[in-house]
Amino acid sequence: MKAYTMTLVLMSVLPLIVRRSDEAEEKEKTLEDYAKSMELALKLSQKINEALAVHDKKVRPNAGGPPVMVDVEFKIISIGEIKEAQMEYTMDIFFRQWWTDPRLAHNMSTPFNMAGDATQMIWTPDTFFWNVKAAKYHGVTRENMRIKIHGDGKVYFSTSITFTAQCDMNLRMYPMDIQVCPLTIESYAHTTKDVDYRWKGGKSQGVEIFSKEMAQFEFVGAKTSTKANTNTFVFLSVNKGSFTSLQAFFTFKRRVSYFITTTFMPAVVLVILSWCCFWIDRSAVPARVALSITTILTTILLYGSVNSNMPKVSYSKAIDYFLMTSLGFIFMALLEYILVLNTDPRFCSQRRKEVSNEKMKSLYKEIPPDTLVGLTDRQNKPDELPMTPLNGDSKMIDKEPPKTPENVKNHWIDCVSRVVFPVIYFSFIIFYWIYYFNHPDSALSN
Repeated sequence: MKAYTMTLVLMSVLPLIVRRSDEAEEKEKTLEDYAKSMELALKLSQKINEALAVHDKKVRPNAGGPPVMVDVEFKIISIGEIKEAQMEYTMDIFFRQWWTDPRLAHNMSTPFNMAGDATQMIWTPDTFFWNVKAAKYHGVTRENMRIKIHGDGKVYFSTSITFTAQCDMNLRMYPMDIQVCPLTIESYAHTTKDVDYRWKGGKSQGVEIFSKEMAQFEFVGAKTSTKANTNTFVFLSVNKGSFTSLQAFFTFKRRVSYFITTTFMPAVVLVILSWCCFWIDRSAVPARVALSITTILTTILLYGSVNSNMPKVSYSKAIDYFLMTSLGFIFMALLEYILVLNTDPRFCSQRRKEVSNEKMKSLYKEIPPDTLVGLTDRQNKPDELPMTPLNGDSKMIDKEPPKTPENVKNHWIDCVSRVVFPVIYFSFIIFYWIYYFNHPDSALSN
């Protein structure tokens, strides 16, 4: 019985002993790995320090030999505002460069990695952005830069940059425009004999997009290309050398919905409002003139607000054609009222008919009573001729006295304008949108 009890106790205690033994071995292994890694890091640091001690950052790698090949790549973190007035755009990017410097080779499997400004320690390519107006490095909470040096001397340098670049925009299709903005990368001082550039992973893989959300534009995509530029001083015909130029083209398509609700629809409403004059009595001069002047001034104000943030270009934009045409229709409504005030309210045929009837009435007053009966028998339209009594009384028996201009309620020009103005204006709107929907450079085109 005692032997059985001892066996049970040993069986229950043995797993605990084994577990503690495994934990001790694991802890001891962890300490050994930590000691090895510290020793490796110390050895790597010593080799890097030795390399930096004799490293001349003013001299490029392979000086006097083949050019340094620099691989370039950048990752777009965010796209800022695109300003048409200044013709510029803003981006936040991670700019990455790779090159090989044999002087920094340490022949260890673990790369040297640290955060810091590589330009203060080693030679770096003098890369610059050709069309950038302003740029800055990020420094919160310290320099947003990373250096990685591999055993064979290959160097990786990454930094966070915010830049504002020039973009020559064609605004003829505004606000249905598509803008293509370039970013050109070159070496500032070294020609292709010393430093050469290429896109990392090929031409189509040099740009990585992390975020492409924008308020007014839709980011369509990015394309890259490589070309050689020859810098020549024109006046002296001196060739400065050939520089490799890396180009990235960013395509932005403007969102039109915002302008439909804030510009196009208000312009249409103002034109329709000006047509209300056609239903106002022509004698209400203050009402009709005030309505026309108000709509004209409001359209001019709308036109000015649209172009307030636009560059003063020498050509007309798509939105200019629409607003100027709308303004023209409103102004024509005012000119229509001037015609109404200075013309007879009766249509030409009606006016000729009434004049003819008046002449016939005056003629019948001078005809003798005995001749009147025979004359009226020869007329097939007695209702149009005023009759004189047979007893010789010269009083006129008028069934309906002719209307004078003051008694005509609606002017015939107003009646025609109620139909002609809407038909022509809405025909223009339909043609306008069909044209820009099918234009190859329009943001509305597929």
